[in-house]
Amino acid sequence: MDTIEGIRPGLAGHLERIVDGDLLTHHVGGQGTFSTPAMIGLMEITSHRSIERLLPEGHTTVGYEVHVRHLAPTAPGATIEVTTRLTEVKGNKLYFDVECREGDKLLGSGIHKRAIVPARF
Repeated sequence: MDTIEGIRPGLAGHLERIVDGDLLTHHVGGQGTFSTPAMIGLMEITSHRSIERLLPEGHTTVGYEVHVRHLAPTAPGATIEVTTRLTEVKGNKLYFDVECREGDKLLGSGIHKRAIVPARF
């Protein structure tokens, strides 16, 4: 697949959420804490949404690689912010820098890779 017009490095995504419900893990005791899988899931969703409107008809993106460090805990009820930035496009492969914060506190950061593929649903 050739590079798709409009999908280029610099595109950014942003998502804010309150940490509750399915975003919590309870095996740590107490009221729980923001789970690593939930953080990664929000990073994936935010990456996809940042370029979704630019995809050709009948196409979507799928994640195929994640390298993220979860650096700090977050209590239930906290507001978190996920940001993504497209750093590279190689054919149908998209490379993102991803980050999650609670205010000034860095909760997690890393890279996420997605591929543009035909939607089959």
